[in-house]
Amino acid sequence: MMDNALIQLIARLKIRLRQEKGFSINTQKFFSDPGYASQALDIAEDSEEVELVTLSMDIREKLGWIAMPPASTTPPPATPNPVVKADEERRYVFGARS
Repeated sequence: MMDNALIQLIARLKIRLRQEKGFSINTQKFFSDPGYASQALDIAEDSEEVELVTLSMDIREKLGWIAMPPASTTPPPATPNPVVKADEERRYVFGARS
């Protein structure tokens, strides 16, 4: 069974695409043909409307078409310790306070 939230997102996308782009999504084809679904979502993402773009991205994420990059297991490179010269180690930097 399909997620109710996904169905609502697709319904909102269908209405907004028809209003903004004159493109009517065939919902049966959307669910049975991944190529058609991808094309419809591409049309939404090419829009200047933020809502259409975010709807498309949300749908892709719910369908598992947007894979989150795996968390990096390698630690970031260590910054090298600055080399302190022998003269600088012995130099007194702070003076008396009044």
